[in-house]
Amino acid sequence: MSQKIESMVKNAFHKSSLRQAFVKSHIIKFSQKEHGVLAHMLMIFRFPSTEDPETINKIIQRVLYEKLQDVVGPHKFNPELVEIKKINNTETDNFLNNCCGTRRNKTTRQSFRIVGGTQVQEGEWPWQASLQWDGFHRCGATLIDDTWLVSAAHCFRMYKDPARWTASFGVKIKPPKMKQGLRRIIVHEKYKYPSHDYDISVAELSSPVSYTNAVHRICLPDASHEFHPGDEMFVTGFGALRNDGSSQNQLRQVQVDLIDTKICNEHKAYNKAITPRMLCAGSLKGNRDACQGDSGGPLVSPDARDIWYLAGIVSWGDECGHPNKPGVYARVTAFRDWIASKTGV
Repeated sequence: MSQKIESMVKNAFHKSSLRQAFVKSHIIKFSQKEHGVLAHMLMIFRFPSTEDPETINKIIQRVLYEKLQDVVGPHKFNPELVEIKKINNTETDNFLNNCCGTRRNKTTRQSFRIVGGTQVQEGEWPWQASLQWDGFHRCGATLIDDTWLVSAAHCFRMYKDPARWTASFGVKIKPPKMKQGLRRIIVHEKYKYPSHDYDISVAELSSPVSYTNAVHRICLPDASHEFHPGDEMFVTGFGALRNDGSSQNQLRQVQVDLIDTKICNEHKAYNKAITPRMLCAGSLKGNRDACQGDSGGPLVSPDARDIWYLAGIVSWGDECGHPNKPGVYARVTAFRDWIASKTGV
């Protein structure tokens, strides 16, 4: 329903005198009412500072009133209940930053693998965290709530004491935008080294983070959601630029392809090593991959509303960027219920 309403509003303004001023609309939440559902929507416009706010509000109200009356289909909209409230930039930031999966900076572009890949700007991947043991980067992680991270189980195989771990946020490890200690670490009960199966963990922060343009949470997909080959996907991390290299201070990104599990399980690839709890992403030609130090980090994909979801967790692979050896990730949908049972998210 969110996508339908946002598209309807977008079309309404694109066909009005405000088409040049309209930037975007975003459903914040739905609330139940006696005779239906009330949609709370953030609408962003770009007007000259000389424009009269009251006049602008009246025009916006009129456009919505006229267009909502013309809507046909199973969902009926009551234009009489439309209420417009002007908010400032700080309030806008607060609304968007409290929504999961939003990106305030979107300069993402096609790039090669993180191994020699592209550096990113602040706010592009605001859910990315660096997990550091005694101050040294060991793994990536993803913010799924103001107090919880999700990462790989193998990151904590030899390093179990939460008091010696810290999580930093921002596109640079030093100096970070934000830094927190860990209160506890929960590794999946079925993870058994040296197997790569069930390679997932969650970590609770010592105190909640405050959401900003540069730091906020990813969305988690429903357990029933299916990602498909051809879906847009990115993996990010502070890992090495080459096999056996050292971690980087600046966050990097790479666009990767989701690869069918049947192909990934072929003899020339991983020869039936991919379980239903794993997925493959990268390139069968090589050169686009995660590497050492990226473990535990996010593989993400957007929906039609440009809301980003966590599809995978960097887990393992045969070195970095080799032909027929794409990256292997823990499949988040397979662990959705487990994540909820441990974190409440």
